[in-house]
Amino acid sequence: MITVAQVRKAFGPVVALDDVSLRIAPGERVAFVGANGSGKTTLLRALLGLVRFEGRVTIGGSDVSREPEVALRSVAYIPQIAPPIEAPVGEVVRAHAALRGARDDETYARAHRLGLDLSASRAKRFRDLSGGMKQKLLAAMALASNAPVLVCDEPTANLDGEARAAFFEQLAERPKSAVVVLCSHRIEEVRQLVDRVVELRDGRVARDAPLADLLRELRAFRVEVALREGASNAEVFLRARAFAPCGTRRYAADVSQNEKLDVVTRLLRDHGGDVEDVSVVPVEDLSMARGVERGPRLHVVGAP
Repeated sequence: MITVAQVRKAFGPVVALDDVSLRIAPGERVAFVGANGSGKTTLLRALLGLVRFEGRVTIGGSDVSREPEVALRSVAYIPQIAPPIEAPVGEVVRAHAALRGARDDETYARAHRLGLDLSASRAKRFRDLSGGMKQKLLAAMALASNAPVLVCDEPTANLDGEARAAFFEQLAERPKSAVVVLCSHRIEEVRQLVDRVVELRDGRVARDAPLADLLRELRAFRVEVALREGASNAEVFLRARAFAPCGTRRYAADVSQNEKLDVVTRLLRDHGGDVEDVSVVPVEDLSMARGVERGPRLHVVGAP
């Protein structure tokens, strides 16, 4: 459905994209990842026709540069930075629905699932909403459009745990033929959203591989968390980060070094009172840990 052929983009002497070529088939969920300056954002903008470039990008067979009104008709976009729209929320929703040929009540329903009551904010200016509310509204409008291609730039960056989980659920409900393309700094942050990762480095494709292959290299630790009874918020937090049940009120996930630090820090900071125990075991030691009480363990202060 999407083809990128020998795309090159330079900003003066700086080459942002250098001979980038790839294909994204119907049903694929792809992440562009890389460090700042790697070219991932420029590639995303090229897909959306927001920058001029050498080479060719097509969506559904239509050239993004030559016929953007046709190529981009099938694309919905969730930006990382919300535009400073002066119009009231109700008018923004109504105008978007009219342009997409959709019903505005579908956006209201999608927003409600993300934890945003649009009816209460209908008269507010879009630009006056909080960062999280803007992100939820932009996500709701994109999901409500039912476009065959969904392009996202850090789509869950401003979402709380419950909203992240609801976003993942709605993404999973999209047709199997739908395409998802997103941009992120870290592979760990997109593992629930994609099945393929394109890593950019110095404007070139450094790696293009299934997510499972990369995660096998990244997952260095098994983190297990035991929750106290009734710890629903902590459970939502863990499930939103792909922790799976592994016993009564216990959840576990294999994570990278960076993700281990991030998850454990946020868990103890935001849900410390709901945590009974946290254990961290190097994945390479799991085979030796079978039948052993536990590996290295981190105890919450005050926990037994």
